[in-house]
Amino acid sequence: MSPALAQGDVLPPRLFGPFTAEAVVAYAQASGDDNPLHFDPDIAARAGLERPPVHGMLIMGCFEPYIGAWRPEAKIVKLSAKFIRPVLTGDRIELSGKVVRVAQDGPAVLRLTVRGENGRDIACLAEIFIVP
Repeated sequence: MSPALAQGDVLPPRLFGPFTAEAVVAYAQASGDDNPLHFDPDIAARAGLERPPVHGMLIMGCFEPYIGAWRPEAKIVKLSAKFIRPVLTGDRIELSGKVVRVAQDGPAVLRLTVRGENGRDIACLAEIFIVP
């Protein structure tokens, strides 16, 4: 069992990806989100992108294994995310996080940051509620 959570606890950074074109297409098929922006380079280029963007929900799908590797007993009970810039097919991301609130009778709150693998460009900010 992990030690008790404390405000200010830091989750170690972890890389995910690269998000291949095949993985993005497979996600589109499984999720039913078949917007061609996510897998057609010509449509992505017309939208001003170098490559098709990865689905936001595919990126959010990394949150559970990230938190689970840090605290296997933790369960996500609520999450929200704000996407700031797209993650493009072929990119990797780095997740990092911090515990911002611990309640005795409710969920703890984590703030996660999704950055490009260069560690500088923020792609997404998330708030995750977990029960330990």
